[in-house]
Amino acid sequence: MSEDLIFSIRKAEGYLENAKVLAATPFPNGAISSSYYCFFWLVRGLLADKNIVTKRHSSAREMFSLHFIKTREIAERYKDDFNELFNHRQIVDYDVDGEFPQEEINMCIQKAEDFLNFVKSNYA
Repeated sequence: MSEDLIFSIRKAEGYLENAKVLAATPFPNGAISSSYYCFFWLVRGLLADKNIVTKRHSSAREMFSLHFIKTREIAERYKDDFNELFNHRQIVDYDVDGEFPQEEINMCIQKAEDFLNFVKSNYA
């Protein structure tokens, strides 16, 4: 495991913890952004393990799909989860009316935690 992946896992763990804290506040939608960033940092670390560096979020999603999903190294559901979290983050970060019910927020946290556990089990 590369130093980049170790660093990325630590960042992801921090974002996941932040998501859980935010979910319990009167303004829980921030948990969606933190859940997305948990996932994003894990993807970034996995790509770095293959010497792939991306500068944009869209590039990270594309390279993740190309190098991990299409090769069947990682299940397609994780690509779907990553895209869903990205879309939800766009809504809560940039849409004036962007809010989600608590159940949806909890689902986002769970998807991020599932991927974190997957990466730690298979790549750490």
